[in-house]
Amino acid sequence: MIMKDLKTSIKCSKVDNCSLTLVLDKRTNKATDVYPLAICFQIAAKRYYYKLKDMDYQSEKYFNDVCSVKGAKSLLMPVRTEWQNVLEGYREKVEKLSQRQPLTLELIRTYLSGEAMEEHHETSFIGVWEGIIAKMKSEDRVGTAENYQWALNSFQKYAGDVSGFKVDKNVINKWNDAMQNGVYIDGVLTGKIADATRGMYLRTCRVVWNECIRQGFLTEDKYPFSNKDKTLISIPRGKRRQQSYLSVDEMTKLYQVFTEKNYPDTWDPAYKARAHESLGLFLAQYLCNGFNLTDAGRLQYNRTYFAEGGKAFEFMRKKTSARSNDMSVVIVPIIEPLQVILDEIGAKPEKDAYVFPQIFKGVTDESQRRKMTVQENSNIKDRMIRICKDVLGWDKVVSGTWARHSFATNLKLAGVEEQYISESMAHSHGNDVTCGYQDMYPLEIRFRNNSKLLNIGQKEESINIDKLSKKEMKELLLKMMTEKGI
Repeated sequence: MIMKDLKTSIKCSKVDNCSLTLVLDKRTNKATDVYPLAICFQIAAKRYYYKLKDMDYQSEKYFNDVCSVKGAKSLLMPVRTEWQNVLEGYREKVEKLSQRQPLTLELIRTYLSGEAMEEHHETSFIGVWEGIIAKMKSEDRVGTAENYQWALNSFQKYAGDVSGFKVDKNVINKWNDAMQNGVYIDGVLTGKIADATRGMYLRTCRVVWNECIRQGFLTEDKYPFSNKDKTLISIPRGKRRQQSYLSVDEMTKLYQVFTEKNYPDTWDPAYKARAHESLGLFLAQYLCNGFNLTDAGRLQYNRTYFAEGGKAFEFMRKKTSARSNDMSVVIVPIIEPLQVILDEIGAKPEKDAYVFPQIFKGVTDESQRRKMTVQENSNIKDRMIRICKDVLGWDKVVSGTWARHSFATNLKLAGVEEQYISESMAHSHGNDVTCGYQDMYPLEIRFRNNSKLLNIGQKEESINIDKLSKKEMKELLLKMMTEKGI
């Protein structure tokens, strides 16, 4: 009996030094027996896997059968032809990319993840900038898009006439000087801005420049930015934020102010109510893994909340959801103090209802939501400053960003591993696939870690020994012996 040759991939011809192969991506440790299809790009000994999100997951046997089919009359031949065409489509993309500059895996990765931008802009430096803005708007990243637009407006006003890709260090220097020292227009000094804003604008321009390099429009030898080479443009660094946080003891005092409603009698009752809600939102930001007010406004009583019996929230962080995979999912344990806050200022739990509807007030337009978030952040800052000063006697300029810094700093000082902190805040993990699994930290561990955010004793559930099985009695005894160090 002749055994047919079993193939485990589909290949196509190489593009320069890069080989492309359609494979079954079995790198993830899945509980099921089906896996996603991916294009494996290989240059020398290094590989990059690009997962095909629009294609169905397949079992290993079916995938190998399709790859191995030869006869034109086989029922699997149309499937193999379809897969081969998909592979050839990506080969054409890489072929075009290779005509611009030498291929690297980083170049391919960037091109594939950002290829949609080419639909939005003309072929010019300004066009690439506008394309990035258009892509951000399409992803509802309204705030970031506005920042990029402000930077572009400044660049076009003070850098001079820039056509095509006729941009170099001198052009950027001219713009940078206008932002740093200002220029006189009709006898009026204009253009001068704070270093923090100037740094933000220059970083935006650097992103655009890097995108032009990746698309082959500019070359690295003309790169104008460096904080080490004094002949190039230095980007101002942001202020260090180590002190922009409140300790666990300080956060606990604020929580006690909230629960006791300990506000000055001289305050107007209406202002007391507004300050109380702002304090609750600030504490909720802190206890919900330091999420920002945009995330707070989008937080819903979703399927996870009810599946976990009201013990956890799950959400995708707005700032990273548009450019990340499911590793951006955040799980928040609803520890007892957070539940107290929810009972006080949150909406009643209903399927898919917003937890804090008072933030967006039913508005769905992203531009309007952006303005409402900015205003509410300002309100919280003003009211937190008054609470700190008038109630606790602190001279602190507390804002919403302090909640995020406090979450990270306090857990780190409490000895919680940085990987948990990073995962809880939806920080990027690069290519470390294992960091993306939500069950890496069971809810029990999340409760234990987040309970360290406040100095409040946690009540332990009483145990009915008479109803315990022998196995449960043994586990309880082992736990007690471990805690006692026996």
